[in-house]
Amino acid sequence: MQNKTYSQLVSLIKSLAGVNSFTPEENGYILNFANRRLDEIYESSLMWPRYLRVGEERAISNNNIVPYTQAGSPTIRDFISISKEKPLVLKSVLNYDFYVNANGANIINFNGSDSSSVYVTYKSGYADFENDESFVPAEFFQYIAHASYADFLRMDGQIEKAILEEGIANDYMDRELGKLDTISNNNFVGRRIPTYVNSQSR
Repeated sequence: MQNKTYSQLVSLIKSLAGVNSFTPEENGYILNFANRRLDEIYESSLMWPRYLRVGEERAISNNNIVPYTQAGSPTIRDFISISKEKPLVLKSVLNYDFYVNANGANIINFNGSDSSSVYVTYKSGYADFENDESFVPAEFFQYIAHASYADFLRMDGQIEKAILEEGIANDYMDRELGKLDTISNNNFVGRRIPTYVNSQSR
């Protein structure tokens, strides 16, 4: 997947603002805005391909808990489903009911004598921007740039311009989420993973 750098992000924001540089204080504000907007677009979907992990084997603790962390594996940010066998290999697999607390996913009615591991589909975490070399997911780049610039304008009291820029940012987000919908409709993974969203009564 393609990445850009935080320095490229700031360069675009400077172009939008029509300035050659920001003050150190303004650079601090922009970093905070960019990290806030990164979190916002990351949280807008469980199905970002960059962060989706399907059917990864994870160990279970003695209390039938799948922890968020396991050595050698990404940190789990959001649990999507937990299966007895590796999903999307067999025609059907048993999906466990579970609830999540501070310790991880607590599997309900799990028979620990059957196995010491399960297969977890989850959304992995992300890293905040820290410096110019921090990577920016290309699929998030335009949204974060325009939304952060909107925050900057709002801070500066330019409310009408901020509203316009926010609309441009939301268009970029909608476009990326639309791509996810298309992928989900045509992709076996997106259609077959049971989640708390697609299993609700409507």
